[in-house]
Amino acid sequence: MRIHEGNLAYDVEQFRDPRTQLLLHWKYKVYRLRPIEEVLSSGEADSRDAAVKKARAALARLESKEKSRAA
Repeated sequence: MRIHEGNLAYDVEQFRDPRTQLLLHWKYKVYRLRPIEEVLSSGEADSRDAAVKKARAALARLESKEKSRAA
C-alpha cells in the first residue's frame, strides 16, 4: 500500500522467498512523485512497524533536505 505525503510517498510490502513462497521480511521504498516517479530510498526491516518507521524517517530526512535547499 502506498502512503502519500505531499510530493513524496512510501510503500511497504512483505517480501516472499521465490523458491519456498514463505514470508520473510518487509521492504520499503520512498518515492518522489513529481515531475516523474523516482525511487529515492529503500530498505528492509524485520517487521511491518519497523519498516514504516524507517520509511517515515527517510521521508523526514528528505523533506528537511529539500526545505534547507529551498531556503
